[in-house]
Amino acid sequence: MKMMAQRLYGIKDLRWMEVEIPELMENEVLIRVKYCGVCGTDQAIYSGESSFWEAGLINVPMTFGHEYSGVIEAVGKRVSKFKIGDRVVCDTGISCGICDRCLAGDYLFCLKMKAVGTIVAQDGGYAEYAVMPERHVFALPGNVSFEQGSMVEPVATGLYSVKKSNIKIGDNVVIIGTGPIGLGAVPFAMLSGAKKVILVGRKDFKLEIGKKFGADETINTTKEDLHQRVMELTGGQGADVVIEASGSVDMLKEAVRMSNYGARVSCVAFYEKPVDGLNLDLMIIRCIHLVPVGGSPSMGTVVISMMEASKVDFTPMITQVIPLADAEKALIELKTNSASRIKILLKI
Repeated sequence: MKMMAQRLYGIKDLRWMEVEIPELMENEVLIRVKYCGVCGTDQAIYSGESSFWEAGLINVPMTFGHEYSGVIEAVGKRVSKFKIGDRVVCDTGISCGICDRCLAGDYLFCLKMKAVGTIVAQDGGYAEYAVMPERHVFALPGNVSFEQGSMVEPVATGLYSVKKSNIKIGDNVVIIGTGPIGLGAVPFAMLSGAKKVILVGRKDFKLEIGKKFGADETINTTKEDLHQRVMELTGGQGADVVIEASGSVDMLKEAVRMSNYGARVSCVAFYEKPVDGLNLDLMIIRCIHLVPVGGSPSMGTVVISMMEASKVDFTPMITQVIPLADAEKALIELKTNSASRIKILLKI
């Protein structure tokens, strides 16, 4: 059987084409994709800006898409948790499931890990159908829309950055970046006990959405001095936690400069190049912990449960819905019109 998919063959070479529907292994499910989010990582790979090309981690042809929701169309004979018709979302990577790290629950560090639709990839959700092992599939409750379901992955990454930065009750938290990950981190930082959540960005409309999600203060870096304003808002102490989700080298340097003694700086973005000029002496003097954050292991189910309980609603981040056939347009829009775009969804 055939389906339509967007296949990447090289830099800026995305092809809308007919391909075979993947065959099911006995432990896998076939998902009819409903919505798939367009990620900044997709855009960087498509445009050639991603450092993953130089590192030899992009294997083409492949199908983008690691933020998708859908309905189970078929199940392998050993699948027991799901049935045809179930609403689901999926993990962003596929582990082997049997190595020591997987068995210990640290599947993110599986040496045989394959990402979905990005690096060393299994084909993802820029297609009418996708296949995933049952263990990497999660039920989507009936009261959570497919649109919200496609937001689970970026929001879960924001949650993981909050968890890894070990926010304590009474901490002053600065979140840099008003994309889906930065905005997604806002309510979870608040729920973790932050005394004050300060959101940093360059566009007022995105900062206003952050206020709706629970940000106590916002800073527009095109209008205010970031360091000075953070010091004012924290009584001169600086941030106890900084979540750097913008991917800006300059903002990473500012994150260190604004940090309090013993602060945690959580890096949850790709910088696409080596970072020069980072003040390591300042980090050492202040005992600042730099915390890299990659992926969102075991966070998806937490986000889904919060959505089910109506504790969070991230649909305000969806700024555009585009047909799958126009995926290349979406990738270009995300870059050229970033000022007015937060999350673009592909409708399948």
